[in-house]
Amino acid sequence: MTTPPFDDNPFRTPDYAAPSSMPPAPGQQQAIPHWFTVKVRITLFACVVAALGLGALAALGVAAIPSTGTPSNGDCLYLTRESGDRIAYHSVGCGSDKATYKVENAYRGTIACASGDYVRFQAMSGAASGRTLCLALNVRTGDCLRDVDDQTTIAKVSCADPAAKERAEVFSGYRDDDTCEDADEVLSYPGPPRRTVCLAPPGENI
Repeated sequence: MTTPPFDDNPFRTPDYAAPSSMPPAPGQQQAIPHWFTVKVRITLFACVVAALGLGALAALGVAAIPSTGTPSNGDCLYLTRESGDRIAYHSVGCGSDKATYKVENAYRGTIACASGDYVRFQAMSGAASGRTLCLALNVRTGDCLRDVDDQTTIAKVSCADPAAKERAEVFSGYRDDDTCEDADEVLSYPGPPRRTVCLAPPGENI
């Protein structure tokens, strides 16, 4: 008699008879379907762990790849999107037009940023690996910005540039939304220094 080929597909429909409703006789064990063997259970467990790990990374917002230097409090940088949809930071002088973010706080480990509108950047590798950076928008009153909805392409531009979508106005301390007349977005940072950033359309008078 020819032996049928071995089928190691764990998800095929088993061809054994339906289990009997009668309990097994003493000294006998109930047969375990081959699709729930130890090997399959280990594989399923590994998949669950991987899924949970991906969920944890997603909760961090952005993840770093190796980049320039190790940012500290008060340093400025900008972000770019690299291959594999990873995010990289690039240190730059705070007076540069490229300096779209300032490091308000840099922590070792996975730390929550203070209440406010910080961009929370979790460095996963590189010089800043294992650090959490709390980034505030680095603007002064009168600065105009494009691509404000994308942390990796936001940039300072001339207010006369057709790409300019928002003009910044910075107030010391916390202000309510009524202070920012016609603002599209109001950002608050506890600092120090504590401040409120109003982002409104440039307008024809700019």
